[in-house]
Amino acid sequence: MVELVSDYRDFDFASLWQGREKVTDVERELLRLAFHPPGRQRILEIGTGFGRLTRTLTGLAAEVVCSDFDSHSLGRLDFPDPPGGPTMRVAANVFHLPFVDGAFTDASMVRVHHHLADPRAAMRELYRVLQGAGRLVVSYNPKPTIGTFVNDVRRATRRAGTTPFESTTFSPKGRIELRPDPFPIYVASRRRFAEDLEAAGFELEREMVSGLEEHCPVKYASTRAIVRLAEVFGRAPTFPTRWAIARCGKAPMPLPPGDQLLACPRCRAPLELPQDGAAPSCRTCGYVGRRTSGRVLDLRYLGEGAVRVGSRPPQAPALR
Repeated sequence: MVELVSDYRDFDFASLWQGREKVTDVERELLRLAFHPPGRQRILEIGTGFGRLTRTLTGLAAEVVCSDFDSHSLGRLDFPDPPGGPTMRVAANVFHLPFVDGAFTDASMVRVHHHLADPRAAMRELYRVLQGAGRLVVSYNPKPTIGTFVNDVRRATRRAGTTPFESTTFSPKGRIELRPDPFPIYVASRRRFAEDLEAAGFELEREMVSGLEEHCPVKYASTRAIVRLAEVFGRAPTFPTRWAIARCGKAPMPLPPGDQLLACPRCRAPLELPQDGAAPSCRTCGYVGRRTSGRVLDLRYLGEGAVRVGSRPPQAPALR
């Protein structure tokens, strides 16, 4: 499968989220529920963006590592550091995470899964960098739901005809690609998601739901009431978004110290972090990262044949 990487550099996510405070409040509460009790040791956040949920995570763990393919957004983050010290900010490709095995006790991936052409590969990487019994919280868009039905209607209308059933989100296909907006968007059946999760090594513990808080009259309900619905109706089929809480189930291993987390994203050899402010480099394969403004370590890597997609036309890989 071709490695497709969504590049959000030219997309204004902050503007997209203006006026959607209720959604953010609900998702912050869902994160608190998923990582209850607080006091986690080290959380990896995949898809940090402009830090909409990061402040919540810094209140749940001693250490937080923010990761996103967009290094510019990481450089503009502004939030208090957790008790364990300054938050590490690492620009990375989720398919080639620049961290050693077992580097984290927990991980969060919210509003990322639906952009992944190969989510199983991404979740295998998350499994690799998590500790034994590590917890993964990941949101995904299931099919069919009210939201996917709306997509089917729009697709049929644009084509001035009826969309073939096998192309709709009500088809028996495990995954369907929706119309890019502007990034690739995928929806998966609950069975397909569970299969991908299990194939990556995780065990699904429970699920919660969300998504209706953007619609009348639900958006006028209290955040607590909406979150209560998320808990009670965790298996309801109508909610546009599901939150999966899964466990690793690996043998326990020592948690590496904070200055020994990094690994080469190309060959996975441990990376030493230079103390003089220089960019980290790999002595094994020659990979060279870089430092950017805003305390960001740029350790992005694209595999052979990978393609960057987003608001610009698709690009051949430019990072090695």
